[in-house]
Amino acid sequence: MKKYCALFIGIFFAVCSVFAQDLPVEEAPVDTSVRVIVPKDQHTPAAKKTANIKIEYIPLADEVRIYYNCLDVEFDQGEAMNTILACLKDFQAENQYYGFTYLSSDKTRYYKDSKNIKWASYMSYVKYTR
Repeated sequence: MKKYCALFIGIFFAVCSVFAQDLPVEEAPVDTSVRVIVPKDQHTPAAKKTANIKIEYIPLADEVRIYYNCLDVEFDQGEAMNTILACLKDFQAENQYYGFTYLSSDKTRYYKDSKNIKWASYMSYVKYTR
């Protein structure tokens, strides 16, 4: 009798598992967009009117790429590093982050625009922590 009950229960669970349906799980939409932010306080010296800062923020990964652009003749790498650091600290305070780490070394790029003017671009890539 015990063998028949065990066999019946085993067949019952096998049949139930074959006909079981998975319930659909609704997932929250994931924001994978990149937000482009131009800081209000650029921390650039008044003498450098061509310098500007642009931040590309990926909220899902807490990653930021920050660009410092200015004319090639006005470019100073030390000043670019200090300006970017000041903007990163402002961004950290505004978005309640604890700190950040550099994901790659900083890069400097020189290029000409459509009007044949030489520009310098300095880029940092960081990841914030909460």
